[in-house]
Amino acid sequence: MVSIEDAYSYFNNERLFGEKWLEATGGQQEQSLKMATNQIKRLNLAKDIDFNNDDVVRAICEQALYLIENQGSSRSKLIEQGVTSFSVEGLSESYDTSKSKNSTTNKICSEALAYLRPYIAGGYEIC
Repeated sequence: MVSIEDAYSYFNNERLFGEKWLEATGGQQEQSLKMATNQIKRLNLAKDIDFNNDDVVRAICEQALYLIENQGSSRSKLIEQGVTSFSVEGLSESYDTSKSKNSTTNKICSEALAYLRPYIAGGYEIC
């Protein structure tokens, strides 16, 4: 797991606009890192991936920040349910069932996925 010290180093030295994670309580910081690690472990990553790899550490930190910023919000719940658009006047909703809560990658933020892309099993970077 990414240590609190590693996360502080990332948010203080590398990441712009990471204040939400830095302002969270120690318990929230620790829980967000654990939850982010667990979510990333559920991805189809290469079996020999080193979780101390700089890209993986950054991905976990990004996911932890995403969780603190969005977890439990009504918007994140709608996204998890596959809602792609919503309007009030005409009361219409649009869904994309491929983005339902059955999709593991749907719960991982795009910044974390960008760091993990080279390690996702079955995907190879083409030169």
